[in-house]
Amino acid sequence: MNEIFDVVVCGGGTSGIPAALSAARNGMQVALIEKNSCFGGANTTAMVSPLMTFHAGEKQVIKGIAQEIVDRLIERNASLGHVKDSIGMVSTITPIDSQALKMLYFEMLAEEPNISVLLNSTITGVSANKGVIESIKISGKYGKMTVRGKMFIDATGDGDIISLAKEKFSMGRTQDGLSQPMSLMFKVGGVDMRQVREYIKSNPEQFIWNNECDVDDYLAVSGFFSLVKKAQENGDLSIPRDRVLFFQGIDEGDVLVNMTRVIRLSGIDANDLTKAEIEAHMQVDEIVRFFKKYIPGFADCSLKVVASEIGIRESRRLNGDFVLAASDVINNREFDDSVAVCAFPIDIHSPVGKELDWTRKERFGCFDIPYRTMLPQKTKNLLVVGRCISATHEALAAARISATAMALGQAAGLASAMSVKGSTKLSDLNVSELQENLVKQGAIPGKKWV
Repeated sequence: MNEIFDVVVCGGGTSGIPAALSAARNGMQVALIEKNSCFGGANTTAMVSPLMTFHAGEKQVIKGIAQEIVDRLIERNASLGHVKDSIGMVSTITPIDSQALKMLYFEMLAEEPNISVLLNSTITGVSANKGVIESIKISGKYGKMTVRGKMFIDATGDGDIISLAKEKFSMGRTQDGLSQPMSLMFKVGGVDMRQVREYIKSNPEQFIWNNECDVDDYLAVSGFFSLVKKAQENGDLSIPRDRVLFFQGIDEGDVLVNMTRVIRLSGIDANDLTKAEIEAHMQVDEIVRFFKKYIPGFADCSLKVVASEIGIRESRRLNGDFVLAASDVINNREFDDSVAVCAFPIDIHSPVGKELDWTRKERFGCFDIPYRTMLPQKTKNLLVVGRCISATHEALAAARISATAMALGQAAGLASAMSVKGSTKLSDLNVSELQENLVKQGAIPGKKWV
């Protein structure tokens, strides 16, 4: 990689893929650097699914490249499309097959001749001059390498580039710096969904349920509260969780489980991550035993797949040009410089306990995410996307979701391309023109375009 790339996308995950595709489709020569051996990040290696959420009520608020990805998964019979959320947390959820998504990303990147990819590569340094990044340093089994570029996008999820560039960032909640828990997703098969549905119908008080949904349709489950409590009292369940949370899989009898919880550890500390992986894998075994013994329909279930890495809800957050706040989320705020929409409530998994708290003013509300949340204070040719944008602990608990991260990636890729073509600083970009171009390219940059 000896050339100077127009755009260097650091991280090939939920935000990074749309960012790279967007920049390349707008004429840029793009380098895409990824630490893993595949692309997709949280949605593939961490098996985070379903995707949430493309809708606010009946209105679709995320389209563009994100919708293109869903459409192509549907063609592969690897997604059920947008279905009603039976938990009622959001309007729709989008079940996907993580392995099929992994394959799709390889296909989509291969279709773009303007993208050069490099896997199994860790970013270890940033070389900058007067607030302009000139190159990044990467390392792998091949040794060390330098990648030069004009524009850079931090899509690492953990804010690796903002840290290496000495930009200011925050970690965790204000009072103690603790971040939301990490969770290891896993899939079990052999579930008798008929028994699950019968139990829900007979014990509705044990579930968070959307009364607009039929139990016989697609099933997302948050509940079994009394059985969880009983198992904990009997010493059969020790994890800090107050409920069972799972989603029906693409294939019959499969469910994707989001129930492990590792608290008080950092997602950017190697020792903590090691402890987290060990603890979470032990929790998976414990949960499967609990399912077999306590949960109707799971007596004959078996563990099918465990995610390749633990899912991290929160780590570094940029202290950027503008900091998205909880009040912006709750009050469904619109911004003149919006580049994406989010229809997710503030969803905080307790950093110290077993609770899950939602905060929202109205059920189908949505809010804008301004361009300024992607802009660092010092570095002139860097945009930050995904769950390390400039937001408070509480606001990020809403803005971190996959569909919005995809939309932010597309916006950052286009913004970078426009800056290169116009020889302008990212901070001086004509955001109105950016919004117009996003609309032309099928995206929805703000609520007034919904």
